[in-house]
Amino acid sequence: MDWEDFGDWLNWGIGAFGILAGVVFVLMVLVVCVWYVPPLSTEELLERILPAVRYKELPGDAGGGGCDDDDERDSCVICVTPYETGEVCTVLPGCTHMFHKPCVAKWLRQKKNRPLCRATVDAQPRKVVPLHLA
Repeated sequence: MDWEDFGDWLNWGIGAFGILAGVVFVLMVLVVCVWYVPPLSTEELLERILPAVRYKELPGDAGGGGCDDDDERDSCVICVTPYETGEVCTVLPGCTHMFHKPCVAKWLRQKKNRPLCRATVDAQPRKVVPLHLA
């Protein structure tokens, strides 16, 4: 192989590599454009994921919120105001902590974590699968 043949081979290799790199780049851009789902804004999160429910006092110890402390079940821990029947509240997915809807909306506009358990509020709530021990 002389220098001229080597130069032709090198030019062909560089050209083939450039074409291959271009194709890979275009495919990567297409994959990102098709599968990328932008995160929800705080307002979209409040509207889509956090349902508005009316507070109703439950009889006995069957209170909501997933907490053992009666004070946390009977009042919003953000504003520290007791719940009243018919007030608009929301229950966070996953932990099931309950808050006044306006209180948790204001909280989530300022912070991206939950007020009690400090977990991140996900746009896609996960199903909790109970663990069965034998």
